[in-house]
Amino acid sequence: MLSKLFGKKKREKVIYTLFDKPIHRAILGVWEKHMWQYTEVIGYSATGAIFLFSPETCEYLVFYPSMPGSNSKGYGVFDSLQEFKETILDEEGFPEYCLYPINPEDLESLENKLGSLDLEGFDKGNIWVRTEILGQNRGIE
Repeated sequence: MLSKLFGKKKREKVIYTLFDKPIHRAILGVWEKHMWQYTEVIGYSATGAIFLFSPETCEYLVFYPSMPGSNSKGYGVFDSLQEFKETILDEEGFPEYCLYPINPEDLESLENKLGSLDLEGFDKGNIWVRTEILGQNRGIE
């Protein structure tokens, strides 16, 4: 399920995808055991930020595997995915963080070069392969 679109100038840009059903965090490979109580992957951004949920605490987290240092941000408790989406993901300033390391203003140029920002469409792998490789390159175990 593609969720909220970003930008309304020329045409709307899809910057993230939310899943119809959560995926267990085991899909994150080497990162899995570093996700604390967040056991469900609920979506991802066009540049590979991953959205997680803790059914135990109803908290949401955004994980940025390509960001050095502190690469996750907790957004707290929400009553539903819809509330998290409307409050955080659809917030006007969120694309600046969600698209790290790409500047939101460069999105159209990048999409023109690549043809699509859908991470599942790349020939050499997908978001899960990319996330695993990023972790391995950093020595995550």
